[in-house]
Order: sequence, then C-alpha cells, then structure tokens
Amino acid sequence: MNCKIYKAQKEQAGVVHEIVSRTIREIYARYYSEEVVRYFLELHNLANIEKDISEEKTYVIENESIICGTATVEDNRVSRVYVLPEYQGAGMGSRLMEHLEKKIIKNHGFVEVDSSLPAGEFYRKRNYVQIMHAEHPVENGKILSYEVMRKRNFDIDPEVYNAPSQLVRREIELQGLDFDELKNKIPSRVYLLADSLYDTMLARNAGKSAYHVGGEIYVMNHDERTGFVKGEMCSPGIVTQAEDLFAAGVKELVHVGFAGGKSAKIGEYVITDGAFHDTAVAGLYGFQGELVETSKELTDSLCQEMDSKGLKYHRGYHWTTDAGYVQPDWRSRYYEDKGAKCVEMEGAGLFTVAKFRSRKATGIYVISDSGSGEEWDLGWGEEKLEQSIQNLIDVIIN
Repeated sequence: MNCKIYKAQKEQAGVVHEIVSRTIREIYARYYSEEVVRYFLELHNLANIEKDISEEKTYVIENESIICGTATVEDNRVSRVYVLPEYQGAGMGSRLMEHLEKKIIKNHGFVEVDSSLPAGEFYRKRNYVQIMHAEHPVENGKILSYEVMRKRNFDIDPEVYNAPSQLVRREIELQGLDFDELKNKIPSRVYLLADSLYDTMLARNAGKSAYHVGGEIYVMNHDERTGFVKGEMCSPGIVTQAEDLFAAGVKELVHVGFAGGKSAKIGEYVITDGAFHDTAVAGLYGFQGELVETSKELTDSLCQEMDSKGLKYHRGYHWTTDAGYVQPDWRSRYYEDKGAKCVEMEGAGLFTVAKFRSRKATGIYVISDSGSGEEWDLGWGEEKLEQSIQNLIDVIIN
C-alpha cells in the first residue's frame, strides 16, 4: 500500500467531515441509539473540524491518492479517529495511530483516547487499557457510554538501550583486559546455577575461574567454550546478570535452578519451553503477552543431552513469579490450568532479555518442593533431591 500521513489542509475540511459523518452513520448506528448518533454528528460538525484543521491538530491518511481516514491530536490525546467503512480492517487505523503515537511520546509519557463502543477492541489490540468508564447524557434521556483508555507501553529499540555494553566494556577495561579480545574468548554458553548446584560444581572442580563479568565465570575443564556462574536470584537480578553476560559476548544462557511443583515430584526435572510471567520485568522490556518462550533450538539441545544420559524429565511451560512466598491457591490454579509444570522466580526474566537482545536462553529445573496447601513437602536434605543434583551436574560436566 502507498500510504501517506500528513496534517490536513484547510481545503480538505469537507473531505474530513464526510469521512467522519459517513462512518458515524454507517458504523455507530449499529451500537448506539439515534440520539447518540445525532450527538456525535453535531460534535464533529464542519465548523469544529475546520477549527481543528486551522490549529494544525488534524491529520489524514491517504491511500493511492484517496483520503480514507483522519484523527485529531491535542497534547497527548487523540480524538476523532475515523476510517471509511470500506477501508476498515485494512490497517489504515493502525498506521495512523502508530504515526501519531510516535509523535506524542516524544514529549509525553502516555497516549489517551476516548473510545466509542465499536473502537474498543481496536484500541485493546494496540495495548490501550481502560482507566475509566464514562457516560454522557444526550437528548430524550439516552446515554452515551464510552471508555477512557490509555497506552503507556511502546516498542523499545534494543540498539537505543545499549548501556550494558558500555558498562561492561568499562568494567573489563578496569580489570586491565581488552574488551574486544574478551568477547572472542568468553564461553559461548554459560550455565546460570542456583546456589547448591553452583556449590556442587565447585566441589567437583568442574572448571577454573577465568572472568569477572556478570559474576565469577568458570570455564569448564572439558570445554573452554562452556562456562558456569552463580545465578542471581529473582527476575530483576537475573535480568541484570544476563544483560552483562550477553554484552560480554555470551551467546547462550541456560538457567539451572530449583522449582516447586504439584504434579512433578521432588527430584524430578522440568525442561521449560517458556514461562508464564507473573513479574514486572517482561512488561518493562516491552513484552505484552503472558508467555515468554525459550529458544527452541537450545531447549531441544538440552533435551538431547538429558536423553543421552537416560535422565527422564517433564517438558512444557512453567510459571515465574516475583512473590516466592505468596502463592494463593487461586493463582496457582490459574497457571496449573494453563499447563504450568512448576513455579520458580527467574526464568521469565532471563528469557525476556534473551529475546530482547536476540540471544538464546532456556532453563531446566529440579523440583525441590512439591504438594499443595498445608501438605507441601520440602525436599531439602533428602537423598533423592541430592542424587538428582549430582546426576544433572554430570550432564553439564560431560
């Protein structure tokens, strides 16, 4: 499509008025009473449109020399968004809103709209959320209902937010090392190990300390392309650690941690395809969906390594939460109904950063506690959990 978006000119007031009035008559009549339709037509009369055009507030979108949509902007509010019925569903409204949103967020922290009933789903798909339901009386005792909606999360360009690479470069230089040389030497895959898993690796002399970035990185004795480090706790912690490691040149991160489960028993393994994120991190990085997936290729590779050692595991999605000690039954049931195999506190953060930085990440979890309600069973110190740890370390080392 050959689309152009620009400020409406004075001589286009009639065209804009026709787009607005025709759309109101054909679309709004399906949702609102005659009184409400008349109210909209009067609100957006020719004189008001001419006034907004003269104040350079009104924009139009043109497709193949045909003006097919319009919107008006005042500060951070977008109003009078209309697309001709025959062009609806062709992406014109989305193109127009994307253009205006980019302009608005240069000077404001959010975009706000008053959404009519037929436009609600359009705005929701653009990540607008309702902040207030409003009603306005019109003639004959009829009521105009609409929603005040707001968007405060927008696309984030990873190239713009490059602080990790700058900070890591400085950190490496202060250690007297060459940053560019280190990026070529640092292990391409690093395991992020939970406390006792990390301690077990050290006790078995699996590697040698080599780099200090994102923690103390040990290079494996059997393969200098692979390393391990003590993983940070909770999503914000592991996010910062992952940013540093990716900035230093690591290509793949494998989170090896502990998790709680109901269907999975103590000592069993869960290899995850992704995490339902009950955290703040994913949204802050611009991910609006409920699920953050792992890197399939890396996850498949991890499964193959477990298969080669004859170790059984569950595979599927899991739940990452920021509130480790507050897991009400209703919240647990929600994620269980979605098929979550276990719950832990880091995975979603790690997978979010990996996607944001175009790197690879996955996770494997040892079930350390299991059950429900007051019947919850803690596996710490039990032989089956300790044996599972040792077997998993064997896979990583070999």
